[in-house]
Amino acid sequence: MSTSGLQTHDFLTRLQKAEDSLPPLLLELAAVMRRMVEEIARPQLADIQALQAELRRLIGDPQRLRDICGTEGQLCAQCPFGAYLPSGFPYASEKQALCLPWIVIVHPQPTSPPSEPAVQ
Repeated sequence: MSTSGLQTHDFLTRLQKAEDSLPPLLLELAAVMRRMVEEIARPQLADIQALQAELRRLIGDPQRLRDICGTEGQLCAQCPFGAYLPSGFPYASEKQALCLPWIVIVHPQPTSPPSEPAVQ
């Protein structure tokens, strides 16, 4: 992913500012995202799907996310993934799956494209 976009810049800035205070799970997720941002200039669908699969694997049980975020005023102000929240939404949660960690849990994407139906 390009590091020149505003959201990407905000993500990296927020991560740098909050690195010392983020819970270990968010640090792990942010490290995966940072690696993608720094290593892949133009991510393709397969890259995005791999990122989502890795985030899902790291999160494991959604309770781990529930324990650290997902309520109004908690973490989104400092969480690097909050850089991607739409304006007007001060927090993300299971009910408002607006940030990447919640999106990959609540709206998982298939890891492979659907196969073509057999012609009969």
